Amino acid sequence: MRTLQIIFLTLVVGCIFSGFITEKAARELEIAEKIKGSIKSGNAHNLAVHFEKNLDLVIDAEHVEFRRVRDGQAELILKNFFKKYPPKDFKYGFQGTASKVRYCTATYQALNGNSFQVYILMRVTEKEYLINTLHFKKE
Repeated sequence: MRTLQIIFLTLVVGCIFSGFITEKAARELEIAEKIKGSIKSGNAHNLAVHFEKNLDLVIDAEHVEFRRVRDGQAELILKNFFKKYPPKDFKYGFQGTASKVRYCTATYQALNGNSFQVYILMRVTEKEYLINTLHFKKE
């Protein structure tokens, strides 16, 4: 009887834990797709929804290098960037997670033929994924 209780408890805990993992993975995928859609469409406003209050923003083609820029100012800078380099495509390369951090590399292609390596670092809390670092490096 005791063995059955242990097996049952193990199954219940396992189901709960795997549900949590699945929900977290689904949330990560949802945020990644929203960010991808915002960049691919050149929508700085929708992208800025995912910014921390202050973030690191580097756009080497524009000689922009801010170590702690406010989210509103970063949105305006990206709006100008998307105007100058309208999006043609955006594809993730590598994505990973570490303790309370999610990071990825990507490639941004502009209509005018320019290509940029993109690096995104997000801080992960229990409820949010917020972009802390965003770099566009011209290839």
